[in-house]
Amino acid sequence: MITARHPARPALTRRGLAAAGLGMAMLGAATQAGAEDFTPPQGCTAFLAVQTRACTVSHHYTCADSPGDLWRMDFDEQGAFYLGLIDAEAQWIESRSLPSGTTTRTLFPARDAASVSTLLSTGYDDWDFDEIRGGERTRVTGFDRLTGGTEVIDGETLLGTEFETRYYTEGGTLISTITGREYVSATHRRFFSGIRTWRSGDQEDTTDSSPAEFLYPGDPGFASTQPRHNCGPMLSALPLAEDHA
Repeated sequence: MITARHPARPALTRRGLAAAGLGMAMLGAATQAGAEDFTPPQGCTAFLAVQTRACTVSHHYTCADSPGDLWRMDFDEQGAFYLGLIDAEAQWIESRSLPSGTTTRTLFPARDAASVSTLLSTGYDDWDFDEIRGGERTRVTGFDRLTGGTEVIDGETLLGTEFETRYYTEGGTLISTITGREYVSATHRRFFSGIRTWRSGDQEDTTDSSPAEFLYPGDPGFASTQPRHNCGPMLSALPLAEDHA
């Protein structure tokens, strides 16, 4: 299940990012002029920051008025660009592109709900649901499969996964496909991006957003909104990774 920046599986709502004003409150707190540190909104607690190989940093937090839900805000060199919400089963609820304001929401109930519990217990999980993005309805199908591999990144033990996600119009026409490999954490019950390839018609794009550092409260740089891996000229010089799906 894709959990990061475009091209990615977008996300979704039962409660919505606007609930209790958290979406805009979070954006204001994190992107005020000259701000260097991430500050979650009132009633919320930041518990994890992940620096990635794609010159981004993700800040993860929970909020008292939505127990079990997990929030995430992503930053690149220009500032905050993504805000997302998932539930305790790692189902996407809703996401927002902060530069454009475009929101993507899942329509519940899903035909086949995603479940990280199923993936962790059986090694395989698939899903089938509809979402609304910018007023357009799209059908999303796909699967996650454990590869059997385990990787330790910055002291964090992660399980390797492979996935495929397909997007269709309401009429059943294939829009795009995303395939690749990423990671799932049994501790955090959520996915972390890896290498993926997006295809639509004759267009193709491969990215590597694998985690590079896991930071917890008290760690140096935990609250920083500045990405620090493969940024600037180094990022454009990196070769595209192969598709491992």
